[in-house]
Amino acid sequence: MSKKYEELGITDAFMFAKVMSNKEICKPVLEQILNIKIRDIEYVDYEETIQIAPGSKSIRLDIYVEDDNNTVFNLEMQTTNYEELPKRSRYYQDIIDLKLIEKGQAYDILKTSYVIFICTFDFFEKNRSIYEFENICVDDSDIKLNDGTHKIFLNTKGNRDGISEELQMLLDYFDGREPESQLAKDIDRKVFEARNNKQWRREYMSYQMELDKQFRNGREKGREEGMDNISKLLKLLVSEKKYDEIEKISEDKEYQKELLKKYKIIE
Repeated sequence: MSKKYEELGITDAFMFAKVMSNKEICKPVLEQILNIKIRDIEYVDYEETIQIAPGSKSIRLDIYVEDDNNTVFNLEMQTTNYEELPKRSRYYQDIIDLKLIEKGQAYDILKTSYVIFICTFDFFEKNRSIYEFENICVDDSDIKLNDGTHKIFLNTKGNRDGISEELQMLLDYFDGREPESQLAKDIDRKVFEARNNKQWRREYMSYQMELDKQFRNGREKGREEGMDNISKLLKLLVSEKKYDEIEKISEDKEYQKELLKKYKIIE
């Protein structure tokens, strides 16, 4: 059952994307997560990322920005714990690099990039608030590849030791507690304002209609191979926000069967 628009909170992907579309919010969030200062940020593919319209072929609710040093940041809220989350981070990394290559950039000037997931769960189960990954040598962890790629998984439920007080309060807010820091209060105010934004309300309705349409199309095309199994698969894909996969399985029966086996729905 989908939420009503006025019930959306900051951890709902649609609301998170809309609130983070304000650079006065997104920039300090990035600064606190990475413990750096950023002079300015610019949104990349803004319309492709968070403008939702009926008939869209895909739905993206991640935030993609660049700073004044040409560092790229991809930021997404995650509330569903699924085993392929690390591969999702790899996918986003590939997308960032492909966009640069398509623009004619040479390999040697690919930008430093950060793929950041704010998770309301502890994916790695080590009770840390931050898990940051870089490519290193397996035989000698002191040797870094220095390819400029970083993947960060925040855990709103982790131990707060070793992180700034501001970030602690931000993670507490994302975990459902009352806002205490100025930034958390600013975000909370933007959520309240967003709930009264009529344009965003219409976009949310279009977003839900598109999800329902993709769900129905997948069910109709999968009827011959077992409605119950396809329904289970679709629910998993929707919960994991794999909307492109939903479209693909509705057109490709072999890929549909492959995913059914992958998720152990069929033998």
